[in-house]
Amino acid sequence: MKTIQTLIATFIFLFCLSCSSDSDDGRINAEPQGLCANVTGITGIYWEFAHSIPAPLAQVPVIKNPGGQFIHSLQPLIGFTYPTGFSAFEVTDAQTATLGVNLVRNDNAVVFRWIPNTQAAGQVSATSIISNEINGVFAHYGFSGTPEVLCTTTANNTFEGISSQFTARLLRFDGITAQIWVRSTYAAGGTFSAISVTTAPTGEYETQVMDTFFPINFQLFVGRDGTFVDNDNDGVPANEDPDDNDPNIPNNTGG
Repeated sequence: MKTIQTLIATFIFLFCLSCSSDSDDGRINAEPQGLCANVTGITGIYWEFAHSIPAPLAQVPVIKNPGGQFIHSLQPLIGFTYPTGFSAFEVTDAQTATLGVNLVRNDNAVVFRWIPNTQAAGQVSATSIISNEINGVFAHYGFSGTPEVLCTTTANNTFEGISSQFTARLLRFDGITAQIWVRSTYAAGGTFSAISVTTAPTGEYETQVMDTFFPINFQLFVGRDGTFVDNDNDGVPANEDPDDNDPNIPNNTGG
């Protein structure tokens, strides 16, 4: 599940960036590096962020208008403050060891879905899992057509002898922009996966990235002093821990 490494590698750069800004937004320092030729600006930066490319943020991203605090009842380490106008719904499934949260704006137009852990017996491909997530996004918005695929990634990796697969899609459909990624690790006869879904109306997608998606990611993985947290107190900081919500995961997966 090398999830934490994918999501938070960017934050190590937040505190050594210059204060100048080349963006009208004033909160980023540069354009994306061009991983996906079809997108630029904050959309491209957020896509690259999911691929461990440092986000050129000019300031620490924070929730401007706090509206509530989510804390998972079974795993308090999955917790964050979210903006006014949103509601958080706990995701729990004991059968698949699934833990996470669906954060949905009250008009159902914006979604932040974060599942740091879900498990399945045997080997299940990340591409199969992301197909289910994409179908879930389409169902949420009542879309039954063919989306525009802006960016796509599928990569297989090995970390300390453990095989993993990362797959991501950036889609546009019916006025919505959606970024979905899945990272799956195969170990001990099972598949351990992490899932991220972020969607918003295309016209306000970049605003939601800066005001909602980035700030929540920052809360989950980086402490107030700018250093990586060790949420599960297993002695392995979040930037090195495959799952910083479970103290047993490094021993189980070789992380």
